[in-house]
Amino acid sequence: MTSQRILLEGAHNFRDLGGLVTADGRRVVGRRVFRADRLSRLTAADSALLTSLGITRVFDLRSSAELATDGIGEFAAAADRHRHVPLVQVALRAGDPTIDWTSINLQDRYLEMLREGGAVIRAVLEQIAGAGACGTVFHCTGGKDRTGVLAAVLLRTLGAADELIIEDYAVSERYLDPIVRLYRETLEAEGFDPAAIMYLCGSPPQRMRDLLAGIDEVWGSIDDYLETIGVGQETLTGLRRRLLV
Repeated sequence: MTSQRILLEGAHNFRDLGGLVTADGRRVVGRRVFRADRLSRLTAADSALLTSLGITRVFDLRSSAELATDGIGEFAAAADRHRHVPLVQVALRAGDPTIDWTSINLQDRYLEMLREGGAVIRAVLEQIAGAGACGTVFHCTGGKDRTGVLAAVLLRTLGAADELIIEDYAVSERYLDPIVRLYRETLEAEGFDPAAIMYLCGSPPQRMRDLLAGIDEVWGSIDDYLETIGVGQETLTGLRRRLLV
């Protein structure tokens, strides 16, 4: 089972984490936490739908360069929803000719996100824990890497089994496939390595499996990681009370 996709015209990977089941049989409450790709291309109909879901806060994990290029979009900008909180300062972009793709290891990159983005992760978790019945969405550009790492932290915190977290991460590849195919064709026409493009754009299960193992290896457990980044017991209690039934 994966998070529930919400079909939109201007975003491809917008999902409600509600309905996911934890290892002890509890269920994540719907319309409380959403994960997404960029929201800058939403239509008026998309915005109306998301407004009806009660979303009051948008955490934008993209870099400043991505924000400058793609913008925020009317939905995120309205009603003081938008908060720009880059998970990492420099984002990997397949079209960037300065990147040596042979040296990129996304598992290491994901661990870097956890280290560099600890304050951001703490801020998002604290917001979700205290948001009452209001909805929160966090997103990056594709909704799979930075968003996937943050979703994995949240789901592990709530007690989801690793295989569910892995499955929910991997489904991004299917939802993003139409745009990735267009993206790939454009980049290949410009001479970029097809293998590097697919490595960057994919979300194979093993990548998330390695990240979860890496959390345990580096920090000991998700609770130890959360303690390292300053997430307190009040936040943990709030998350579980508000999001689990």
